[in-house]
Amino acid sequence: MRVHEGRSELTLGVSADVVPGPSTRPAPALGTHRVTLSAVANEAGVSIATVSKVVNGRSGVGRQTRARVEEAITELGYVSLGERQASLHAAREMSVELVVDPRDVSNPYLSTFLGGAMEAAALHHVALVLRSLDAANEARQVSWAQDLARAGRTGVIEVTSAYSAERERALKRAGLPMVLVDPIDVPRTSTPSIGATNWAGAYAATQHLIELGHTDIRYIGGPPGARCDAVRAHGWAAAMTEAGLVADIEAVPKGSYTFGHGLEAATALLSHDAPPTAIFAGSDASATGVLEAARRLGLGIPADLSVVGFDDTLLAQTSAPPLTTVHQPIADIGRNAVSTIVRLARGEVLATKRVELSTHLVVRDSTAPPR
Repeated sequence: MRVHEGRSELTLGVSADVVPGPSTRPAPALGTHRVTLSAVANEAGVSIATVSKVVNGRSGVGRQTRARVEEAITELGYVSLGERQASLHAAREMSVELVVDPRDVSNPYLSTFLGGAMEAAALHHVALVLRSLDAANEARQVSWAQDLARAGRTGVIEVTSAYSAERERALKRAGLPMVLVDPIDVPRTSTPSIGATNWAGAYAATQHLIELGHTDIRYIGGPPGARCDAVRAHGWAAAMTEAGLVADIEAVPKGSYTFGHGLEAATALLSHDAPPTAIFAGSDASATGVLEAARRLGLGIPADLSVVGFDDTLLAQTSAPPLTTVHQPIADIGRNAVSTIVRLARGEVLATKRVELSTHLVVRDSTAPPR
């Protein structure tokens, strides 16, 4: 497609015959390739040479025709090869847009991920530009993607966000690849995504508590609808069911992966007449909230309550007591994300679109046999 467009742009000397009225042909398919001059010409109902004149700021195009072409460029999210090449040439190194949900900024997961991503970025001579997901809101996704392409970005990495087909289409129109990191919903088979073996990690954590002798083990979940959390909940439920224990997924408390949610959910669970003897939390941040709930209720850890987290961030190592948790290779995920976007930007074909890095349990001082 790029070669084809390059040939089209060489036809600047062809007379700019305008086709009267808008085109009756359907808009171009969104597919996996960037929008071309030909697609803009079809949308505006003009010749390719006319579009070339407008794109390159040349005269010889009527005001109404120019406005129609500019409207088609904006609508389709077109970015010319000239603009892309000029911005890439002006940049001293490749640059990648790293998009995060602003609610995740305080989560230690993000800082660990950034550490790995920055290592890979230095290795590949890539600059990382951190931006809030709010910048790509639905009202301006097309113009957002155009701005990135014109700024010389070579791709976009989205960290723990809800997948948006419109956002991906806008990026593809602008010729930019995208990689999803631990996406909230089900990863698309056509979209590169990177995560961890959430089910296996949750299963191992629950099995550890069962082997210690616990029979009432509760799970404190994460954001409603988050696929990674649903998979963790099912890993917990599978281990419980195999051991002949009760696991009600519908009763799992849902909320953000935060200290506050862990504190609130654990306080409710531990205030029952028959409180659980062990709690498995879907993140280290939530698990530290569980530790605080136990302290406020006068419960000892692990004498009265065993607690397991998920992630193995700095929180798990510095909590009191140090937290037994599922190690998720977060830094490796960051390295993998940057390496993948660089490969895509270079036109390489990925052997697989979905990568899951293995987890393992790290046993520390927050778990012990029940009284």
